[in-house]
Amino acid sequence: MSLQQGTDIVQCQHTTPPKDRFHTCTHPYHSRYSELNLPPLLFRMDAPTEQDLPDLNYLVENGQVARDHEGKEIWDYHFLPRYITSNPTGWLLEFWMRTDPRLTYRDVRARMPAPAHLKPAENALNMRRERDARRPLRLSCWTSRRGTPGRINKIDVERVEHWSFDQIRYNTTMAIVYADGGRGQPLHLTDHALATCPPTCYPLDYFLNQGRTDVPSARILHALELFFNLSERAKKLGLESWRQLPDSEWPENFKYHHSR
Repeated sequence: MSLQQGTDIVQCQHTTPPKDRFHTCTHPYHSRYSELNLPPLLFRMDAPTEQDLPDLNYLVENGQVARDHEGKEIWDYHFLPRYITSNPTGWLLEFWMRTDPRLTYRDVRARMPAPAHLKPAENALNMRRERDARRPLRLSCWTSRRGTPGRINKIDVERVEHWSFDQIRYNTTMAIVYADGGRGQPLHLTDHALATCPPTCYPLDYFLNQGRTDVPSARILHALELFFNLSERAKKLGLESWRQLPDSEWPENFKYHHSR
């Protein structure tokens, strides 16, 4: 969604930081969304390879560069609200982090009006994205560390296990609706929500843009290959699932980076 959309939303006007540490300012980029109406960007499988990102400058307020509680300059990301709750929802964090790959957790924490000791740690924010957004919605992970084939881990394999070939083909984790009660050709995409509500429909090629054709990224291809290899190994050992493999069969990064 562009920043020009949703201009009917009235933005907060603050002259001083809010006293409520759970306050998040309204903003046209995110305020129209909710657990019932999630941003479609969440359901893009591969990150865009071609993004025309604006130059980053420091945020200026009252003629001076804005600074966080440590005295460090705050970057001016135009899609971020001025103040962010110390308890942000997982889907909103995921939305912001996907919008601009330069955004860091420090940038998010810098906008929290809470005292330093009440701000969540960066690892806590990352875990919230995984626990409250990526895992329940079965979203892909755009974290740059995960983009390296050698760093594929258990979570990546768990994700691809639940994706269909058509989802990978159309670069989305949305559901695909087929003709003839599921037996015919794919018709369109439908999104998911974190609460019960009617889905929103999108065209099949909605995410086949910004440098992504119907060929998945090396990261997803590697995760698929690993899933098939582990599944085949489990079958040879008489196991029902790759998850039941003994420790000796796990890749090294599974053993040391994630518990089973």
